[in-house]
Amino acid sequence: MRRSLYIALAASFFSSCVTVEPPPDPRGAVKTGQRLIVMVHQSPGPWIVADPDSKAETALKLMPLGTFLQGMQEDRINELSKEIQPYLPRPRYDHAVEAALIRALKAAHGGQVQTAAEAGIPALQRKEWNAATDQLDWRRKYYFTDSGRAAPRDYSKLLSLDDAIIVDVNVSFGVEPEEEQREEQRTLPLLSAASRAYRADTSRMLWSREERVSDSTSSSTLTEFRAAPAELTDRLQTLAAPLAEKIAAGLAKDVSLIPAPPPIAVETAPAPAAPFEGSPAEISTSPTAAPPAAPPEPPFATSAPPAATTP
Repeated sequence: MRRSLYIALAASFFSSCVTVEPPPDPRGAVKTGQRLIVMVHQSPGPWIVADPDSKAETALKLMPLGTFLQGMQEDRINELSKEIQPYLPRPRYDHAVEAALIRALKAAHGGQVQTAAEAGIPALQRKEWNAATDQLDWRRKYYFTDSGRAAPRDYSKLLSLDDAIIVDVNVSFGVEPEEEQREEQRTLPLLSAASRAYRADTSRMLWSREERVSDSTSSSTLTEFRAAPAELTDRLQTLAAPLAEKIAAGLAKDVSLIPAPPPIAVETAPAPAAPFEGSPAEISTSPTAAPPAAPPEPPFATSAPPAATTP
């Protein structure tokens, strides 16, 4: 069985001396308030992994013989992917991932967050930066890379980007078999992304991460998806937002993004309410009125009346 063969090969070559350059330290890669430019690129076609043994390619790709076996597996997967590709619609998963990623990063970062179009990058340039002959060529050029290799896209050629950090996201879509072996293997819709952060002025990689989101609720086989391709694409579309949130959360955590401070609320003193008529407030605040003047007393008599005389 192929699985047993791969396990044996992995065990025999695991002790071989392989030098792997460590990933870059992302701490402090993004300065407070620094501009972020989000660029999301999509694979030109699906990546259909129908054989469970093909999932061993990740474990074997660092080994000398494993690299050769991985190449054989990838060629076989690429042939199957091209065979199924005409049956699948082509929704723009990159647009959905980009919109959700922009929202999440704006909430996590206090600086400016822009799309490629908002940053003034021409559409023709964006197309050239994602050129590939097929999905296998695309994966080898853009999806898999390391810190020791030159960046697949030279962002330093555009001087207007020199102050920014480029968040470079490469989205792959397709299916993979579930882990459990069954007589009729079901396949799970899978949306994955290889994300990196680059300094725009030098194209030096500052951060790298791979995220995967699969739909474990699916019970369809590859044959059923081929008969009803819209169900596969609909399920993949629902994975775009969760994938973007995982990318944003990973970037925010690894580089310690600082969100914008909340706006300061300015409190104003309320205007005094008009007192009700006859209320104590009116009595206490109204000026004291002078008491009314007393009526003048009658003048005293200056002479006594004449005495009565007796007749």
